[in-house]
Amino acid sequence: MWIFLYLSILLSGSVDHDIHLSKSEVNYDTKTQSVQVSISLFLDDMEVALEAQGAKDVKLFSSHEADNAEELIEKYLIDKLRFDQSGKSLPYTYLGREISEDLSAVWCYIEVRDISSDQLLTVTNEIFMEIYDDQKHVMVITQDHSRVDHWIIDEAPYSEEIRF
Repeated sequence: MWIFLYLSILLSGSVDHDIHLSKSEVNYDTKTQSVQVSISLFLDDMEVALEAQGAKDVKLFSSHEADNAEELIEKYLIDKLRFDQSGKSLPYTYLGREISEDLSAVWCYIEVRDISSDQLLTVTNEIFMEIYDDQKHVMVITQDHSRVDHWIIDEAPYSEEIRF
């Protein structure tokens, strides 16, 4: 039975789910004064979002994956996830992605450098909000990997403020 279920998930390329949820860890590293973000997104939702922006047959993590899949994901994240400090938008580096162990999600990694710990950092997360009315984002805030706070973002303006 489990083999049949695994093969049907693998061959279908996605898992249908009624919950529209992403999760992130936003970690402030005091040594490097950078914010490291790990984001888990359902794979099928990411494909839907990319296709809504005009991408065709993305097929993430398959042998038929679009050649520009990495660039499409990076562009999407830059459009939907923002960091501001002192009224200034902070650029960040997209570090890459990997598939989750259960093959249902994509982990994306980004880093924001030169963060002042004495000023508020505003995080705006609009990932998948254009697709699902019931989308929620659970964001765990840590400093040097010790938990500081957590949020559930599910309504406009999709922003929260952090002081590390």
